[in-house]
Amino acid sequence: MAGQAANELLSTQKASDSGLKVVLHPLPILEISDFIVRGYQRGLKGAVVGALLGQQNGHEVTIEHSFSCKSEKNADGLYKLDDVWFGQRLEQMKLVHKSPALDLVGWYSLVPKTGPSALHLPIHRQISALNESAVLLGFHVEDMLAPSSGDPLPITIYESNMEAEDSKEAEGEDQEMKDAEAAARMVLRFRKLPYATDTGEAEMIAMQFIREGGANATVDSTEKHILEQFDKKIAVDDGKGKRRAVAYEESSKSKKEASTSTEQPASNPDANLSRAEAEYMSALQAKYNAIKMMKSRLALIITYLQNLPSDFTSGTQTTAEAADLARASNGQHTIPSNNILRHIQALVTNADLVAPAEQATLEREIQRETNDVNLISMVSDLVSSMNEAREAGKKFHIAESTRHTRQGRAMIENIAQLEQSKLIPGYDMPGLGVSPAAAEY
Repeated sequence: MAGQAANELLSTQKASDSGLKVVLHPLPILEISDFIVRGYQRGLKGAVVGALLGQQNGHEVTIEHSFSCKSEKNADGLYKLDDVWFGQRLEQMKLVHKSPALDLVGWYSLVPKTGPSALHLPIHRQISALNESAVLLGFHVEDMLAPSSGDPLPITIYESNMEAEDSKEAEGEDQEMKDAEAAARMVLRFRKLPYATDTGEAEMIAMQFIREGGANATVDSTEKHILEQFDKKIAVDDGKGKRRAVAYEESSKSKKEASTSTEQPASNPDANLSRAEAEYMSALQAKYNAIKMMKSRLALIITYLQNLPSDFTSGTQTTAEAADLARASNGQHTIPSNNILRHIQALVTNADLVAPAEQATLEREIQRETNDVNLISMVSDLVSSMNEAREAGKKFHIAESTRHTRQGRAMIENIAQLEQSKLIPGYDMPGLGVSPAAAEY
């Protein structure tokens, strides 16, 4: 619902004059971005509008939740909310968010950087009828199409106020003298509000889950797989008045396998990881997915350049002639496009900007780190070898001690036998013809 430049609807008063402070939570930002992406993918023909729920305590307004709204065109061709549908949905959301109690605090829409336009006035008047101090959260799509590092959130929050029509005229210029008693014509104008972001404990858990899910997402997942998963889900009644989505299988065999798998859950390889290790693995997985996607894009560019007609790459053919030849080749050659080739040339030219300025210093640092890693590996191998040699020495010492013990026992036995032979009469000693007892006679 982007409109043209609408400077006439912007107020010249400062935001600090009202003293209103806005506290923005992350869940509405996720809902708005999700609504925009789904609307673009599904070809949404209506307006991208939604309601903001929160609390208002004095001059502080919190934006904690949001939901998309159904819109329709009025007699002037401008979008407005379906009053019946919006009233029912608002009551449902209030019933869901009862503790803490949330109420309607504003609405969101696509707003250009120049500010709101006349296209936003019908819906804003509808919201203002329910809340006089309703705010407008403008989402800037142009900031998302051309992002840059360090940019703030692509949103601007406005408050509306009725001001006199001549309040925006420049001071110091000649003005027409008017009757002081004549009532000034009041017009609706918007004024930018400063905002701060805040995250609750439950929202931190949700954001952590979304971040880990995005990091662990695979690049090869297709929309067909997602549709198949949704087709295999039905809504059943749990007996308490609530309906939940469960997965079903097409055959009894699949049901039996599913029941078996539920009884014996598969072990999670990341169950023993600490929180820091899990975050590190998620970051590595995200980098791996990014590198894999970049590799596939580069392979696509290389394939496109390799399949161009040879006469065109050599410079003997024009683009139109090469395009006609490629169409007649039945897919053997790719159709050349000057726009695509210019983008590829710009990509190749800007590739040097990615490399650091001090390439030699970076190479030395990488070489130093490589040497440190190799040195640590060698020291580790040396320590391991020393431990193995120490264990071998211990085993050798035990074997030698056992051998010496056995030799000592054998020597003691021989000495005992010798002493015993001296005490037995008639026993011939080795080397003598008679025994000592016989020699006395």
